[in-house]
Amino acid sequence: MSELYQEHILDHYANPRNEGRLEAPDIVGDADDPSCGDQVHIEINLDAEGRVAEVAFEGEGCMVSMASASMFTEYIKGKSLAELAAITEEEAIAILEVPIGSNRRRCALLPLEVLQAGLRAYRE
Repeated sequence: MSELYQEHILDHYANPRNEGRLEAPDIVGDADDPSCGDQVHIEINLDAEGRVAEVAFEGEGCMVSMASASMFTEYIKGKSLAELAAITEEEAIAILEVPIGSNRRRCALLPLEVLQAGLRAYRE
């Protein structure tokens, strides 16, 4: 378990990147994990080429879900809609750079779930 809380996880939890809201987001996604109460909200603005120009998140939850959201928002900057849609669970887990046990996997994947919800809503 101590591996899970390596320095970069602690740093992203204590100093989240891209925390907040955007003025007029193009894509908005929300998801939660009712089993533990984690909640994440992501907002994305696209540039003229359809790439992520700005991203922000808000949330409440455990260290893993909040650090994952912070790291995930950094990871998706500059990606196209097609690249966003192609992000796999394994790719999302790899962003954390530490082994994730089955009991924390859902926490780590919550930002990806939020992105997928936002992309579905954007397409509709």
